[in-house]
Amino acid sequence: MVCTVQLLKNCHSLLKTANRLHVKVPWGYVRGIQVGPKDAPPVLMVHGWLDNCYSFVPLLTMLPKNRRYIALDLPGHGHSSHKPITAYTHTIDYILDLEHVRRGLQLENFTLIGHSLGGMLSGIYTATYPDKVDKFVAVDGLLPFHQPNDQVIDNLRKAVDMVVDDTFNHKKFSDLDVLSEKITRTIFYKGMETEVAQFMLERSIQMLPDGYQFTYDKRLRYPALIRMTKDVLFPLISSWQTPILYLIASEGFKQFHHPSYEAGIDYLKKHSEVIQLELPGPHHLHMSNPEEVSQAVIDFLGLNEEDKNNSPTDSPPFEFKGL
Repeated sequence: MVCTVQLLKNCHSLLKTANRLHVKVPWGYVRGIQVGPKDAPPVLMVHGWLDNCYSFVPLLTMLPKNRRYIALDLPGHGHSSHKPITAYTHTIDYILDLEHVRRGLQLENFTLIGHSLGGMLSGIYTATYPDKVDKFVAVDGLLPFHQPNDQVIDNLRKAVDMVVDDTFNHKKFSDLDVLSEKITRTIFYKGMETEVAQFMLERSIQMLPDGYQFTYDKRLRYPALIRMTKDVLFPLISSWQTPILYLIASEGFKQFHHPSYEAGIDYLKKHSEVIQLELPGPHHLHMSNPEEVSQAVIDFLGLNEEDKNNSPTDSPPFEFKGL
């Protein structure tokens, strides 16, 4: 197992050779990084809620470089543009964002790898565009959370009140180490090494005269006005035709082991080709246990493990700025 110090050294080394990506979209740019030859089969990587493309860097250090890996910052995250002030952040809207990126990069067919929210978004996208996605890997998060029919109105009202009240503001932290340590005690980052969390968070913060502050769009902290119900979700997932690898973190979110969520997974398995594996680690499984995650991905995608340690510097720098 690679120690944390060596893993971070490998991460920083990879970033020195990774190509910066800028895809033009109607409200600005979707940014990210790209690793591997530009003419290789593409793999689009979609991070989780409040994360950024750096969350995939530990995994990228262990994957063969015979693919074109494109790790995105979703709108409002990392270095990507925030949506206009009149826009809101419904989960389903990210499908529009992924399609803007696909067309901007002129991808015809590709593999999707998504973590948490990114897994849920990738799943909806796969159901919507099954002819575009060859294979799909979801890491600790596959199906969108759905709500009972009798809770729709109450949840809608709560969401509207929170959005209109708009009481959330980013806190300031005097020290980056304090910020990172505090984050790893939250439910989302629990179990992560502080140094690994800090590596990712550095892409989502800004330095101020009196400390540090997150830069993600604060509207991401508010619940979506529109949420799926079982009547919407189940017909959607029954249309999935793409082979799926679902990696569950042994110490991940309890919600993913809730009977209603597992019922959705069981329903999906009746209609789609799903390989489900539980691997040891916390919710950010691909960052805390990239060795086992990478091996599962290599096996599922049929990647050539002999190319695992090839240098990505063989390909010339590539930056696509959209059409």
